[in-house]
Amino acid sequence: MEPAQLWAFVVFSLVGSFTPGPNTTIATTTAANFGFRATVPHILGVPFGFSTLLALGTLGVAGLLLSVPAAAGALKWAGVAYLLYLAWLLARAALPAGDGLTAGPGGRPLTFFESALFQYANPKAWMLSIATAGTYASGAHIAERTAIVCVVFAVACIASLVAWAWAGATLRRHLGIGRRRQWFNAAMGGSLAATAVWMAVAT
Repeated sequence: MEPAQLWAFVVFSLVGSFTPGPNTTIATTTAANFGFRATVPHILGVPFGFSTLLALGTLGVAGLLLSVPAAAGALKWAGVAYLLYLAWLLARAALPAGDGLTAGPGGRPLTFFESALFQYANPKAWMLSIATAGTYASGAHIAERTAIVCVVFAVACIASLVAWAWAGATLRRHLGIGRRRQWFNAAMGGSLAATAVWMAVAT
């Protein structure tokens, strides 16, 4: 990969990773409810899962799958449905009195493998992987290009999720007052639902 193309890809990966989406919403909400440390499995699971999706994209598997209308439609609507399900879990999450933390998606933080597998149900991850494969990972030296895009995107994902989780963690004490946490979770659930609807309409 030429230096100019590499720098363009670095910018692309940073923009794709830092812009709000399902992964950043989950990282922020998890940190706000459970603290920064609880987001570490998510922070590590996302780049792992996304890297495997990128690899499938560069090998042409993802593009071939999405070229079949029935398969593409099934992936799209399964992803949208799962995002709406997560949005519902976030919106209804609440922190009871005391230290019994039960807020967050499904009442607990996502594990490493759950976050990794979630990338296959994440429409934004599919869109980014296909765009990356077609623009930056095609041509000669496929193995080298695949390794580069996976490493660059992994670093960008980790940096983004650390930043969003830190933002959520800084709100944790503030959200412990009154019903602020419930309102925060409802707002984050609403934003995730809006993302799912947008992806359903735009893709």
